[in-house]
Amino acid sequence: MIAALIVGGVLLFGGGLATGVALNRKSTEKVIAEQTLMIGAIQDGQRELIEAAGKPVVIDAEVRAQLSDVPPACVVDLGGSPRSAECLLLSCYAFGQSSANRPECSPLLKLVMEQHEVD
Repeated sequence: MIAALIVGGVLLFGGGLATGVALNRKSTEKVIAEQTLMIGAIQDGQRELIEAAGKPVVIDAEVRAQLSDVPPACVVDLGGSPRSAECLLLSCYAFGQSSANRPECSPLLKLVMEQHEVD
């Protein structure tokens, strides 16, 4: 990524230099100065972008609690369905972790495997 930014900056600088020389040899200094300012602005923006991309994703407490209560296979916005066998199986597993009555999830597992069987 950094190498691409450096190569892009060099190409941008070279293109600006060639354009400046071709337009007018007397105003080359002004063109180079403007080109240098533009490259600096681009590099500052790219530096901010890289810093923002490196920060960890923070999930607030409410979303985290909601995701822990409802399996992702049951959430429509995440591509799941509350009526799917996957949702039932994951809910069964969730109840099995917290319940002393440990539900039997093997029939649901068998149903999910049958639905996803490849011919």
